[in-house]
Amino acid sequence: MKGDPREATAELRCVAPLVVLGPEGRQLLGPCLLITNGMQTIAAASSEVLRKAGEPLAILTRLDGSTHLPVKAWQLAGHSALGIIELGEGVQFSPEVHPLHLSLLSAAVETRGAPSALITIRPAGSGFVREVIGVRIDVDDGGGMSDEQVRLVSPIDPVESGTLVDGSPLFAWMPPDPVLGRTSEVIAVAIGVVARARTAPATSNAIAELVGLEDAGRALPWGETTPAPSNDLGQVAGRDRGRLDLADPARGVREESVVTEPRPASIRSRDGCVEIGDRRHSMRHG
Repeated sequence: MKGDPREATAELRCVAPLVVLGPEGRQLLGPCLLITNGMQTIAAASSEVLRKAGEPLAILTRLDGSTHLPVKAWQLAGHSALGIIELGEGVQFSPEVHPLHLSLLSAAVETRGAPSALITIRPAGSGFVREVIGVRIDVDDGGGMSDEQVRLVSPIDPVESGTLVDGSPLFAWMPPDPVLGRTSEVIAVAIGVVARARTAPATSNAIAELVGLEDAGRALPWGETTPAPSNDLGQVAGRDRGRLDLADPARGVREESVVTEPRPASIRSRDGCVEIGDRRHSMRHG
């Protein structure tokens, strides 16, 4: 929705315009999600958008298009609907476009009923602006005929024709959790891609299906402050909390011990929902 007050949310600065720099100007392809672990930065986007894109491909680091980062190569993520662009270390950004720390990614495609929205990019004058599309999330299991659940997003308000949804990150505005001592926060939950595998239910006006962000954790290396490997089990706030082992997905959810600052890239659980990032707890390999 144009003019949504959530457009000013600082965390949304990680949604950047993905463009082709042509002789006649910049051609907007859609949004991409910039993610950093504090040392290295990547961008996640729709692989279908990247596959069809012309050259030279670039990510704008200012919304007026005055500065950009060239995209020299990209690769498929573990989920074929996502493409990963490695931007390396020492990349310069701006106050308008800045990567999101890995700790604010969710390792589960789950909002726990919190307000959520797809974030896309649209032209505005000679530059670009972010657009917030409030959505609801529905689960499609093929009418009970499929073991795989696909999460579909439908807009709360009508969406203009031509809106670039493919590759739009889904953000959730999580409320405070006084039990675990957490304040409110804005986290990236998934990336919306054009539904490919199945047709949405007839009662749905779904505009995209959601793909989780686990591959971002696998793509980013650990920083120098990452704790040494450990198999220790820990208990937090009087209850066990699951950790997703990104180094070896086959291990699934596991337990980790408590560590203190400085905060590295990490994984955490929020009221039973496994999420990446916690100011007090860190994922460890083992």
